[in-house]
Amino acid sequence: METSTRTTLRTTTTQCTFCARKTAETVRADQMIKSLPENEVFGGRLKIVECSECGLRYLNPMPDLRDLHHIYNYDVYEDSTNNNPVLMEHFHATLAEKCARLNKVLEIGCGTGDFLAYLEEKGIAATGVEFADSANRKKFKGQMLYGRMEDIDIPDASFDAVLLLNVIEHLAEPMAVLHKIRRMLPPGGALLLRHPNSDLFFNPFYRALVESPKYLWHKMQKSRGKRTGFTVLGFQNQHLFYFNKRSVVAMLHEAGFDIARFSTVDPYNRLRIRKALKGGNVIESAIATIRHALGFVGLGPECLTVAIASNKPVKH
Repeated sequence: METSTRTTLRTTTTQCTFCARKTAETVRADQMIKSLPENEVFGGRLKIVECSECGLRYLNPMPDLRDLHHIYNYDVYEDSTNNNPVLMEHFHATLAEKCARLNKVLEIGCGTGDFLAYLEEKGIAATGVEFADSANRKKFKGQMLYGRMEDIDIPDASFDAVLLLNVIEHLAEPMAVLHKIRRMLPPGGALLLRHPNSDLFFNPFYRALVESPKYLWHKMQKSRGKRTGFTVLGFQNQHLFYFNKRSVVAMLHEAGFDIARFSTVDPYNRLRIRKALKGGNVIESAIATIRHALGFVGLGPECLTVAIASNKPVKH
């Protein structure tokens, strides 16, 4: 890989990590994300592309790993939507339904560990993995492993379930981490995977009705010297990958998992609707309502997958 000349933060030219070679790419987002604040710190160079062979979507170029600490606000873990009681209850119920045994759980990118503390109250032994500063404020009693998951050694078949909740899109080597997770689980063990649904943001109708107006509003506010507080096309410079059902299912099968459940119906949207209506925000309520309805046709803003470790030989 070659690295560009540094103007602000560094970028690195990459390739499809699933195909493991450089394949033809289609640019899915360029001009609409170029002037966003998260891209401006990289001189507007970041683009979302799609591999023409497997459909994986990712940033190319992407932020250089040496500069990732410049773009992370570690306090966001305190405000993560995954810490919401509505979602924590939903995640636990989903695991309890699909997991053959649920005694020991590991969460990768657990932040302060709110969900692990919730699981401990249910009598489940919890372990967390985190490299951010928020790990110093952990809220659960179990062990915290510090560092990048790619660099941490964990014994084979040592957990009943592994959680990747809005983390896989941040990983520089998601395929390698999925293989490692498979080794950490016995056959029948479960991976609970949640990530933004790029099929929503790139759906032509949603793009025209929602994303394009947001982009135009951003341009208008920028011309007035102001900033908007929303994303366009789901772009964030911390998100190195932009997954959808096609890419995630293919990667999970390759890593040795069977799909037990896939859904884009997000119960958190119901809470968003209530909060927006209570605050008198009609527009936010309307958007949340649309997103909730789209979840039933596979176009919800978040994908939740339950993958079960198969009986196939584990790759090392």
